[in-house]
Amino acid sequence: MSPSSPRVFSTRFAIVEQSLADANERLHDLVGSPRVRELRSRAQTYDRALQSWKTLPPTEEQRAALLKLVLELHLEVIALGKVS
Repeated sequence: MSPSSPRVFSTRFAIVEQSLADANERLHDLVGSPRVRELRSRAQTYDRALQSWKTLPPTEEQRAALLKLVLELHLEVIALGKVS
């Protein structure tokens, strides 16, 4: 299966979408701080990029980059939640 096939795209889209939803939920539960605000801002930026995929399909590089960024954000949010 090629990386640009619809199935791979929908799987990556679902992973990014679910990771963002989880990160946003966790961020909502955290007390506001400069770090939390920064992470919320990044999540909003990534969400806007993800939503744009619905009208303008991304390149393979864009898909891979957003997936990496969202997973990194998700890990940072989890780590911040453990510290709080």
